[in-house]
Amino acid sequence: MATYLNGDPESETLPFVGRHFDELSIPDENPNEITASDIVAVSFLSVSIPPAAAWALLHSRKNKLTEILSEITPDLAIDDPNCDYGVFDENSSLQQLWTTLRRNASGDRWGMGPVLTSKLMARKRPHLVPIQDSIVLAELHATDRDFWRMWWQAMQLTDSGHRPVRHYARKLRDSVPAAHELSLLRVLDIVIWMNGKARRATA
Repeated sequence: MATYLNGDPESETLPFVGRHFDELSIPDENPNEITASDIVAVSFLSVSIPPAAAWALLHSRKNKLTEILSEITPDLAIDDPNCDYGVFDENSSLQQLWTTLRRNASGDRWGMGPVLTSKLMARKRPHLVPIQDSIVLAELHATDRDFWRMWWQAMQLTDSGHRPVRHYARKLRDSVPAAHELSLLRVLDIVIWMNGKARRATA
């Protein structure tokens, strides 16, 4: 976590540019709108929204997306005991947001794949939507189809002392000053991604 956000003092490695993804969104002054800052922030995670899609998200699809986002509580967290899995089901506003981002007004795909779409959704709902990165998918042995369910189920787990996963994620976040404003979901995402990246480098 510290290396990702601050760099490695011993090797003088620069921090990962992905940290800017979070910096631009804290605080998010327009939680129910897709903004130009969201488009730029996603690029810090090594993906880019296609020009035609970006323009539509900021203009012709803007009102529709705002309508959908307004139905999803901004501070709803996946680790909240009261967060029922129904928030992710096929009839949910979150699923509607996913579908609206992935296809144009004619229903055709326009370059917004699962990874890119999840990163944009995570920008708008950082406490609820996990980033569907290929490294994290591999680390969790997950698929596109079961990714949300796996995360939701994992966040409901407790240890033998009945301490939930969020207890450990919060301890980790508190140990790194640069991480204090991050969602617990993003904290875990970074740690899993960093471990997966290190594993690939070793291999």
